[in-house]
Amino acid sequence: MTEMTKKSGDNRWMFLVLPYQIAYGPLSTLIVLYILFLHGTVIDVSYAIALGYAVSIPAGIAWGMAIDVYNRRRFFIILSFVGFLLSLIALFFVSSLILVIAIYALISLVLVANATPINLLVMDNNPKKAWPEKFSRLQMISSLGGTFGLLFSFFIVGIFPIRVLLIMLVPFCILAIALSFLIKPDRVRSVRRSIIFDSKALAVRLFLHPFFFVRLPPLSMLKRFFSSITPKNISKSYLNTVYLGLLLFSFGSGLFNTVYPAGLKEYGLTNFTVFGIILAGYIIQTVAFYFSGKYIKHKKGNILASGSLVLRSIGYLAIGAIFVIFGHRTSIILNILFYIVAAGLAYSIFYTISNVMLFKAIGSNKRGRKLGVYSSLVALGSILGALISGYTSFYISYSFTFIAAGIAMLVASIVFYNLKRAAHVMPSPV
Repeated sequence: MTEMTKKSGDNRWMFLVLPYQIAYGPLSTLIVLYILFLHGTVIDVSYAIALGYAVSIPAGIAWGMAIDVYNRRRFFIILSFVGFLLSLIALFFVSSLILVIAIYALISLVLVANATPINLLVMDNNPKKAWPEKFSRLQMISSLGGTFGLLFSFFIVGIFPIRVLLIMLVPFCILAIALSFLIKPDRVRSVRRSIIFDSKALAVRLFLHPFFFVRLPPLSMLKRFFSSITPKNISKSYLNTVYLGLLLFSFGSGLFNTVYPAGLKEYGLTNFTVFGIILAGYIIQTVAFYFSGKYIKHKKGNILASGSLVLRSIGYLAIGAIFVIFGHRTSIILNILFYIVAAGLAYSIFYTISNVMLFKAIGSNKRGRKLGVYSSLVALGSILGALISGYTSFYISYSFTFIAAGIAMLVASIVFYNLKRAAHVMPSPV
């Protein structure tokens, strides 16, 4: 271990994640409310979110190749933050829905560039035995940043129009860029592929951005997965069962998360109240993340994953029922209650245990390809969920979309419960 590695000051750069997450945390809610502010519809919202997911796939591949070639952590992080900064400023000045959707896609493109370098910095600057502690700290800083960002937004939109929030987030981007210069550019040890061999590193990388392509999976692997989705075959493979469960989870989450802020807004709530509900869920999520790691140690993975998805399903179904019963006078208290159950408590438990299960499922053979299949399926589920939710909410109802999301979670829960049947079968080569 070198002297530089021993110094606690080597990890001061982590503080750049705090202002970055303050600026980034409110973005998904902000873009929805901003599109509605510009007289767009929930369908426009679904286009923006789906395009953001879609752009992230080639962006992740391209940035990954660039990071492998140039290995310049600080450069890619600063480039990402500067792109985010300029995009926020551009959003403030434009009023065209098409441009807003395009700029949101650009944000998705540039932000992918910082997730992997941030992970690699933890691995570069610390001995391997210290990685779990440092990655836990990084995840906690990220969660706190997102919470502070939503809290800040909550107060700002209570005073100013939604457009003002865009420009108010810019100073946090500038601070993140300034703190990026704490990164020492001459220390490069870990390569991008090394992330997939450490469970905590992989979990935090997926927390920073849900898609991670070490390499593109062959099309044949995806075809084999989809051909295996039958009641008879799916439970024969632990890996394929995890894949299917995560595909359903991402689809159901895409259905709900894309349009929920729009539903709250269109059913009579103010921007201030919408941010308050999302903030409540994020606070519970942050607290639950802190305790979930200790809680899952002595629990059966499939039972815990299944149970957390049942809890998430109950939250979604209840919110759908609230929108039916209360109509355009939707209950604030009940929305807060069931949203913190679904997006706070249930999500934090499922995220923690599902990453453990994914790491186990991909095994030690062809990790990069298997992780590529995972990322492809999660992206597919998210894109389809986002697109479908806009149309079902516009042409049928928001309650229909939320109930459909709850049903998707319930089916995902059944899939994960059935992992006990596949647990004694070796992971398939798919």
